[in-house]
Amino acid sequence: MVTEYGKLLRKIRIDHDEILKDMASKLEITAAYLSSIENGKRQIPINMTKTIVAKYKLDDFMADSLLDAEDSIKKNVEINLNTANQSQKTVVLSLARQFEQLSDEQLEKIRQILEE
Repeated sequence: MVTEYGKLLRKIRIDHDEILKDMASKLEITAAYLSSIENGKRQIPINMTKTIVAKYKLDDFMADSLLDAEDSIKKNVEINLNTANQSQKTVVLSLARQFEQLSDEQLEKIRQILEE
C-alpha cells in the first residue's frame, strides 16, 4: 500500500530527474530499501526526512508536507537516551509513562513549548 510519504518521495525523486538508485545512493540506503519505504512496506529510518529536506533543499511547504506524511504513518518513536542528561531522561520517561492519560489541552501546551 503506497503511503502519502511514498508518493511524496517519488515526486521529489521525479522532480529531481532521478531514478530510485540515484536517490537511494544520496540517502546512503539500498534501492530495494527505498522502494520498500515508497511502497509503505518498511518503516522510515530515523532522520531520513531531515536528510531528504537538507539534501534536496526542499522548500518549507514540501518539507512540512513530508514531515506531516511521516507523522501520519509513524507507529513507534525511538529515542536514544545514551547521550541524554538526567533531566532529559526524566522528561522523556515521564512523558512516555503518562502519554495516554494526557488531555488534548495538556498535549497542546507541550506542543507549543516544544515549537518555541
